[in-house]
Amino acid sequence: MRRGFPKALTMLVLVGIFGGASAIPVGAQTAKIGFVNLQRVVVGSKRGKEVLAALQAEKDTKQRDIEAEEKKIRQMEVDLEKQRSVLSEDAKKERERSIRDRTRDLRRTVEDLNRSFAEREQDVQQQLLREVTAVVRTYGKEGGYQMILEVRAAGVMYGSEGADLSDEVIAAYDASMGKK
Repeated sequence: MRRGFPKALTMLVLVGIFGGASAIPVGAQTAKIGFVNLQRVVVGSKRGKEVLAALQAEKDTKQRDIEAEEKKIRQMEVDLEKQRSVLSEDAKKERERSIRDRTRDLRRTVEDLNRSFAEREQDVQQQLLREVTAVVRTYGKEGGYQMILEVRAAGVMYGSEGADLSDEVIAAYDASMGKK
């Protein structure tokens, strides 16, 4: 139920702005409203691309390490099967235990890495969103906007291309990151 509340509030604000439009005197300034797709800004900005690419490169490196360990475990299994008839019972049990232990350790490593990367990716996304939000606020103030909506959060189902400020916000964000 709480999920629909922000959308309902946004709709009430929009109805208030546009519903009262007939009461605005002729010649008065109309409300300047735009919208932004924050996800598109994050993914399309230079900083977003760099940060997300670095995270992906690290994931890829870890994935290669995991695949190498899986290959070693498979080779251990193949070697055990080839040598099973000549190995003593204790040697077979020792190799089987070693394979189980390495498989278990690898599974735990994968789970830990997945959890770690999910947390880091969320942290990175949140940091980028905070930075972009600050840029949107500055852009809105400087551009004289009464309101800039986020496409997904506000539930914008239609907006003209002229009202989509995503490309302008990407440029402003890229420019602000160049100053730091």
